[in-house]
Amino acid sequence: MKNKLTLITIALLFSVFTGFSQNRSIAFIDKTWAELLELAKTQDKLIFLDGYATWCGPCKWMAANMFTNDTVADYYNKTFICAHYDMEKGEGIQLARSYQVQAYPTLLFISKSGEMVHKRVGAPQKVQDYLDMGKIALTPGEGFNAYVKKFQDGDRDPKFIMKYLDRLQGAYMPINEPLRQYFASQQEADLTNRANWEMIYLFLTDMDSREFTYLLKHQQEYGKLYTSDSVNLKIFNVFQQALTSIVRSRSFTADSYNTLREKIRTSGYPDADKVIFTGDLNLYQSKSDMDKFISTAVSGMDKYFGTDYMMLNRVAGIFLQITTEPKNLQAAAGWAKKSITIKSTAENNDTYASLMFKTGNKEEAVKYEKAALEIATKENLQVKTYQDNLKKFQE
Repeated sequence: MKNKLTLITIALLFSVFTGFSQNRSIAFIDKTWAELLELAKTQDKLIFLDGYATWCGPCKWMAANMFTNDTVADYYNKTFICAHYDMEKGEGIQLARSYQVQAYPTLLFISKSGEMVHKRVGAPQKVQDYLDMGKIALTPGEGFNAYVKKFQDGDRDPKFIMKYLDRLQGAYMPINEPLRQYFASQQEADLTNRANWEMIYLFLTDMDSREFTYLLKHQQEYGKLYTSDSVNLKIFNVFQQALTSIVRSRSFTADSYNTLREKIRTSGYPDADKVIFTGDLNLYQSKSDMDKFISTAVSGMDKYFGTDYMMLNRVAGIFLQITTEPKNLQAAAGWAKKSITIKSTAENNDTYASLMFKTGNKEEAVKYEKAALEIATKENLQVKTYQDNLKKFQE
């Protein structure tokens, strides 16, 4: 994916590991697809197919860190016929068409008859994720394909729908239409029941939907039933996602963005200004308008995110990369220091240390980089970056 990661939608694509010694890896079988199907029939096993592309970073990370994990390797080697194909070369091209592979990595579980049983897109970061997806594939009626068929046959039970939507998201497929069809079966008076609230909280993203409009009008009622913090967070995220989507749209215009901003501002949502502030930061970062990004951040960070240690550190880190102005670096250092006082992490200590070094305060830089390294070591995080920075600061 080549889209820039915006401020709020930054996701942790890779976990950090110190790692234990691993000796085994998934043994991928180098045979033609026809031969693999014959092997699956002979051994009465599913095929586990790792669909990758050579340029795909998460594919490489998964191959290096998860396929070489003893627990994962032992389970997959024992349970499945394991194969991997470059989906942009050779037989992989036809396999990608047959199994509708549109993103990488795509992990497929295929029956001996060639039918796709289960599908997962992305590089899961936990060993248990790989064990779980294997068990789902092996359990009759629980795989992705079985859930698609159940939905097409009209199953609208809330418990089933929750799992179905989770399967869709795991396969990197859209959920808005199935969610709309589910809510079409629900009366407005039932939207506050627990099952529907969970559906709204976990999956609803359409700010123009009946369900979101109802949530917005009944914030206090939902808050009493399910905590005001969770309700506020849900509304904030839906509005924020709407702003992010319009910024990423190829048809983006300033007028369309401003129209949406005004709609949010007049929605009656108490934190509308905070949503708009965050959306503006994302907009200016996405459009590389760093002067506006800086001025906007300086004017609103303490007001809107003064108690959010992650956001304080994130924006401070961006300032570290984009500005050399002393007053801007001073503001960033203040946010990083405040982040540390709220919750001291390896990341925010490193950010503050780097800002101190950039402003010429080597003593403070060394002090806080040592703290970053100590935390990273205790938490079994990768330490090389902190070691390298400390060495640089001490020179």
